[in-house]
Amino acid sequence: MEEFFKELVQIYKKHIRVKQLKKKSIENFSKFYIHFVDQNNDPKEKKDKYLQLKHLGLRYIHDNQDLIYSEINK
Repeated sequence: MEEFFKELVQIYKKHIRVKQLKKKSIENFSKFYIHFVDQNNDPKEKKDKYLQLKHLGLRYIHDNQDLIYSEINK
């Protein structure tokens, strides 16, 4: 999972332009992650197949805020 998030951070870094405070940076990265996971969903489907993946990813982001923030600001 760590490798996945390292790659995701690299993708995210291409889209940000301004260095932000930790709280705002993690919040924006979490939104980016949710959008990244949701982009593969079929809009006609009512069920969210990726709900568990979202929860696990958001938990990982929350638990590793310092690591992710340092990767974003490298």
